[in-house]
Amino acid sequence: MAIKYGKKKRTQSNILYAIITAILISVVFVAMVSTFYRAAQEEAYDTLHLQTKQIKDAIGQQIESDRVSLETMSGFASNLYAHGDNYDRMFEAFEPFGLISNIGILNPDNTFTTKMGSVDLHGKISFEEEAARGAYISGRIPDLTQKGYEIIRSAVPIVVDDTVVGVLYGVIKPETINNRYSQMAQELEAQLFVYDRETLKFTINTVYGPVGDLSMLKDRKYNDGSSYEQLRTGDKGYLSFESVFSGEDVYVHYSTLDAANWGIMLGRFETQVFESVHQVAQFLMCVFLIMALIVIGYIAIVIKREREKNHVTTEASGIRKLLLEINQQNSNIFDALKKIQENAVSIAAFFVDTDNEDYHYTIPGKNEYLLQTEEKTYLIGEIFRYAAKLHNHNKQMLVMMRVVPNEHMLRTNPDLYHFMNKYALQEIAFSAITEKDNHVSVLGVINPKKSKVARALIEDIAVCFSIAIFNKKHLHKTETAATTDSLTGVANRVSYKKDILELDRERPEEFSCIYIDVNELHLRNNKYGHAAGDEMLIYIANTLKEVFYGHRIYRMGGDEFLVFAQNTNHESIKQNIESFIEQLQPREYHVAIGLSYRSQNTNCEEMVREAEIRMYEAKARYYQNKELTSVSRYDDDSYSQVKTGIREIDTMLSVLKEHYNGIYRVSLETDNAHRILMPSYLGYNEDEKEFSALFKRYVDEVVHPDFARAMMSFLNYEAIRQEIKEGNIPRISYKKINGETVILSVYQLDHDSTESQETLWVFAKD
Repeated sequence: MAIKYGKKKRTQSNILYAIITAILISVVFVAMVSTFYRAAQEEAYDTLHLQTKQIKDAIGQQIESDRVSLETMSGFASNLYAHGDNYDRMFEAFEPFGLISNIGILNPDNTFTTKMGSVDLHGKISFEEEAARGAYISGRIPDLTQKGYEIIRSAVPIVVDDTVVGVLYGVIKPETINNRYSQMAQELEAQLFVYDRETLKFTINTVYGPVGDLSMLKDRKYNDGSSYEQLRTGDKGYLSFESVFSGEDVYVHYSTLDAANWGIMLGRFETQVFESVHQVAQFLMCVFLIMALIVIGYIAIVIKREREKNHVTTEASGIRKLLLEINQQNSNIFDALKKIQENAVSIAAFFVDTDNEDYHYTIPGKNEYLLQTEEKTYLIGEIFRYAAKLHNHNKQMLVMMRVVPNEHMLRTNPDLYHFMNKYALQEIAFSAITEKDNHVSVLGVINPKKSKVARALIEDIAVCFSIAIFNKKHLHKTETAATTDSLTGVANRVSYKKDILELDRERPEEFSCIYIDVNELHLRNNKYGHAAGDEMLIYIANTLKEVFYGHRIYRMGGDEFLVFAQNTNHESIKQNIESFIEQLQPREYHVAIGLSYRSQNTNCEEMVREAEIRMYEAKARYYQNKELTSVSRYDDDSYSQVKTGIREIDTMLSVLKEHYNGIYRVSLETDNAHRILMPSYLGYNEDEKEFSALFKRYVDEVVHPDFARAMMSFLNYEAIRQEIKEGNIPRISYKKINGETVILSVYQLDHDSTESQETLWVFAKD
């Protein structure tokens, strides 16, 4: 008994220890996961804070820049007023700048003068009140000169002998500022709102355009003790609330602008915040965004310091702007070099580095020689040698140098001396940036007539030029890696999501969507190993590249590919598909293909859905035929293929059931139906031949009575046939008795026929 009791005690102890261990492991796991998600949330807030500051600084700097320009114009207006002149000269010379699209002057008699004439604003505005306010920028307010329009007003007083004699208004169109910074927010994949803290009206609203006000967020469900009042009255902070559109949380950082009494709010959806937790690609994107933020932050610091020192010239600012946009416009590099060449009055401006990046802009004179490849290579090598020697001497990253063929060069480097004299190279002025890894980049000019201007300008922008070229090189590598499938070399889902938005905007004609699913990949992996499966996918991808050369090809998942083909007729696409299948036959590779084609009225998402459904139907037919063939034989391999086919079909049906309530192939001529996916809530009678009878029973038993009449109209097959013939897709959104919303769409299956007889009826979950 004692032994039994001891064993029982030890068993209980072991169970207890196991439970405690399991609990501890669970606690540690939950704690780790919670910590990870909290870290992701904190990282999201930090990122929002940095991005908010980035946008806030950009808006603030632009407002200040515009205000400085308006103050300059105000001084000009003061001089005109003091000499008894009108403002016509100023209006005629005005060109839009920054955010300012137009100007006007409010006079002491409450008349408003513009280039188009004067408008009496008595009773609409008070000159005394406006003069007392001084310089300011408003929120979105009514345009007093045009009914039904709204503007943003940047005001600067016109002062003569300490007396305000007018108020100069710079007019900002709400859509101008909204469009400019909406693009910036879109690049950050965030929602941006800027609003007047007095009226709460939106100045920038990336969701609906510059309309609405902050009260739109009043009835949201706020999390963690945050509230709408905190957002409305607080200076800066973080909060989150539930979106009324998607039901997920929106993470927000809000702050205020120093240059105006505006609030700024930047938000991101929960799926975006935590996407990096699940996807390595998103992690890489985050790394890229962090790098981009660091670079942008560095450039912002450089620009700010240069403004404080007031040593930045108008030409240098223009060149920086071109460099910041070189990723959007490749010609900006040469435009920047052209500005340097023009300001230096030289025959050439150039940029080279030790990574073999070489850009130059050359305009030789009549008696000046354009260097050829070997001659240019020699000269660049000598410039690098001088740069390295000067860097080793003073240990500075940025060095400026001026090379001329003088007596010192004749003694120390006679070859270069004779070379420069031979090709009439009187002076080479350049800056050299040497980094820790001995990477050197050089920006310079040849034969500058304004040598001092050239050296000052080059020194001012050399670092910016080098960073811009560095970013351009590495951005291309990062974008290529992020949008390409590593195994097959075709585009991935990231590229697909980007392209489908572009295609939906363009709405191309003669457009085809081909959905390809590889059959028996799982069987090949199990039988021959994953290397064989990879070989199969690579071969299929390469065949798609060859057959559909010039079209967009994507790998959508493990064994699924998608092709978007533009400007190619239906017959050519079908020939391409036949050629593709023929090239797979020697290797005994099999695929299921679904095709959707439109000559007009393109909607990419609809076409992808239609092609995917047809692919599933083709896949089901393949395995049905495979099973019929294999059942007639009794060896082990045949049995394995049957089981694999059944498993593939079950997997396919499980995927379909997540998105669709039912899918039928219906003949409008015979009223016969073939079920592809059968709803679980309706019985199925094999003897029931007429689809209309099944449809009527479905309407009576499942569809809400309010939608019954509209649903029954779909049994008018002649009307359905006519609508499809006109290039439309018959569609209705309705509710079932249980409150669920369903979308019924009818697709034409046989595009070769002039009469739409064979159709696909898809009951999709909303």
